[in-house]
Amino acid sequence: MEPEQGAILVIDACIPQHDRDAGSRSTYLYMQILREMGYRIYFMPNDQLRREPYATEMEKTGVQLLVGRGYRCGQWKKWLERNVGKISHVILHRPNVAMRYLPAIRRMKEVKVTYFACDLRFLRESRQYQVTGDTYHRSEAQYWERIERQIVAQVDRAYFFSSEETRIVSSWAGGEQARTIPLFPLAIQSDSGLQFSQRSGLLFVGGFSHQPNRDAVMWFAREVFPLVRSVLPDIEWHIVGREPPSEILELSEIGICVEGAVSEQCLETRYRTARLVVAPLRFGAGVKGKVVEALCHGIPVLTTQVGAEGIPNDDEIMLVSHSPEEMARQIIETYTDSLRWESVRERILCGAEQHFSRQTAMLHLAEGFNSMQTGASLTQHPA
Repeated sequence: MEPEQGAILVIDACIPQHDRDAGSRSTYLYMQILREMGYRIYFMPNDQLRREPYATEMEKTGVQLLVGRGYRCGQWKKWLERNVGKISHVILHRPNVAMRYLPAIRRMKEVKVTYFACDLRFLRESRQYQVTGDTYHRSEAQYWERIERQIVAQVDRAYFFSSEETRIVSSWAGGEQARTIPLFPLAIQSDSGLQFSQRSGLLFVGGFSHQPNRDAVMWFAREVFPLVRSVLPDIEWHIVGREPPSEILELSEIGICVEGAVSEQCLETRYRTARLVVAPLRFGAGVKGKVVEALCHGIPVLTTQVGAEGIPNDDEIMLVSHSPEEMARQIIETYTDSLRWESVRERILCGAEQHFSRQTAMLHLAEGFNSMQTGASLTQHPA
C-alpha cells in the first residue's frame, strides 16, 4: 500500500472506537477533518488488530489502514522509510504509544512529527493522588511527567485540548511548540432540542472504565443530589455510560435512572430533551468530552473547577461550583428559572461556535501544519 505525495500517517493505540471514549472520538473526528482539508490519511493501530465495525467504517471515509503481518515487528519502519518522501507528517497519540515510535521516526529527518495529547497523564494521576491519598498515583504522576516531557522535547508540534495544559507545557523544554486545539471538531447545534418548558431532568454522560467518572457519580449521588431532591422531589437524573459498576447500578434502587451504554441516537435524544447536564468531576485532566458535547448542544452545564478546566471563558458559559451546597443551589435556580436557562444557553452557543466548531479546528490545523510544511499544501483539493 503505497501513499501519494503529501500523505499523513496517524498512529494510535488501536482503531478508534469512537462511541466508547473521548480520546478515540477525537482521533476519529480529526482524521475526517484532515481528509476534508485534502490529505490522504493512513492509520496504524499499535495493537495491530482490525477491530470491527470500526475498521470498515474508517475505510468507508477514505482512511487507509496499515494492519497485518506486513506492519508488525518493526516492518512498519521499512514501509515508512520507503515512503518518507511522500509522508509529510506523522501524528502520534497517547504517551505510551508515542514513546514507542518516536526514536525511529525522529531518525527520518524529512518527516514532521505532531503529538496529540488527550490529556496530560501526569496531571490526572497527580490529582487522583490529591483526592484519594493513594501513593501509587503519586508514583505514576512522577513517571508520566518524565515521559511527557521527553515527548514534547522531541516533536515538532504538540496539541493539547486544554489551555491550562498548554500553559503548563509551555514552560518545558520544547514547550514553545505547544498549542491548544478543540477536543471535538463538531457542528454546533444552535437549533437542537426542545425549549425550556419541553425539557426535564439532569443528564450525566461518561464511560465508567474511567475512574474520575465513577468517583463523580458517586460523589454527586451522596453529596449533591439529595439536596436537589429536597427542593425538587420529582426531578429525574439520567446516567449514561458504558460498564457501570455495581455501586452505580445500585443507584437505581433510589430512583436514579442508570441507563448504561446507549446508542448514539438515544444519546442524541437525551441531549435534546435534558434540561441540565452535570459533570461533577473531582479529579482528572484535560478538556472533558462530556462537557464539550453538552456545550455544542447548547445545554447548560453544572460542573466543578476540574470539569471546567481548559474551557475558554468557563465562568461565562458554565456554572462552576466549589462545594456540594453551591452546586445544588445552582442546579435548583437554573432548573426552575427559564430566563436564567435561556441566558446561559445563549452564551454557551456563542462560545461553542467560537472555540469548538469544525471551522475553528480547521484553522488551527492549517496554521500549525503550514508552519512546518514539507509536503503538499493544505489547500489542495480533497482526495
